[in-house]
Amino acid sequence: MIRVLVVEDSKTVQQALVAAFDADPELTVIGTAESGESAVEAAKSLKPDIITMDVNLPGMDGFDATRAIMSSCPVPIVIVTGKMNPKDSATLFRVMEAGALMVLAKPAAPGSPGYRESVADLVRHVKLMSEIKVVRRVFPTGKIAPTQAAVPAPRTAPAAPVKVVAIGASTGGPPLLRRILSALPESFSAAVLVVQHMATGFTENFVHWLNQHSTMPVLLAADGMTVEPGRVYVAPDCYHMEVAPQGRIRLTSTDPENGVRPAVSALFRTVAQHYGRHAVGVLLTGMGKDGALELKTIRNSGGVTVAQDKETSMVFGMPGEAIQIDAAQHVLSPDGIIDLLTTLAAKGAAALK
Repeated sequence: MIRVLVVEDSKTVQQALVAAFDADPELTVIGTAESGESAVEAAKSLKPDIITMDVNLPGMDGFDATRAIMSSCPVPIVIVTGKMNPKDSATLFRVMEAGALMVLAKPAAPGSPGYRESVADLVRHVKLMSEIKVVRRVFPTGKIAPTQAAVPAPRTAPAAPVKVVAIGASTGGPPLLRRILSALPESFSAAVLVVQHMATGFTENFVHWLNQHSTMPVLLAADGMTVEPGRVYVAPDCYHMEVAPQGRIRLTSTDPENGVRPAVSALFRTVAQHYGRHAVGVLLTGMGKDGALELKTIRNSGGVTVAQDKETSMVFGMPGEAIQIDAAQHVLSPDGIIDLLTTLAAKGAAALK
């Protein structure tokens, strides 16, 4: 049995979550908490296998509770909340920086058309996240965990000017993407295309949050947009983001790939097709194997390919799969990825002059 601690201050929502989890034969709710302080105490005393955490709590909020739990008695934590106002998005993703694994939507109201599907999706993700081995986090600054020392990237000269950087990420991706986009120079000469696996309803907030940190403008991708250098395009909910001829974005609602939509595989495949040796593919932390095979397609097309290393990946599924099939030319830490992208873009821009 997977032992669940539910942290939620609304009695109505709390009861709905408990009922949803207890209805599954593999889950059992061992306790509930209505404040951050009680959540920390319950985590220590009950030792759950996973915690579902709301963000807006009386007293200690979900951010501080997550940070306290991850620094004292680490356990997988997922954020379960409704679609947030963009003004609150910074708080939501700060919780992920503190160690929460992902953001999940609260189920639809009982009896509503989408209730069963939303409950099934929540239960499925809670089961998956409960299997992740988490480690104790240290927060000497009181904000976010310290980063590992930079691993210099190989000084690879691009075979051709880099026009597009395609990045795929899943579990643990949002804080990492924020870090990468905040470190790239404002003069970055390539377009950046991002597929981040995320629960439906949170991508707009994610884009808003990235814009608060990125040196380049971050846009929610729309069908027909022109791919321009120095801009970041994020795949929207429920659509595959592809690139089409003439450097335009194409959104499609074709079947999920690797169980997800948007899928990294759809982006990487079309980037390889239309940009070839002018492309860089980057596969970051995440469960499963989405994008691994297609990263090799980019490599075979003459592009540069990168996978995040095991030591810095929250979940080594996607990058690990890519490394196993020899899809990644470079296996790097986040600092190494930043260094490589900056170097490649700078050399590519110089080659165009």
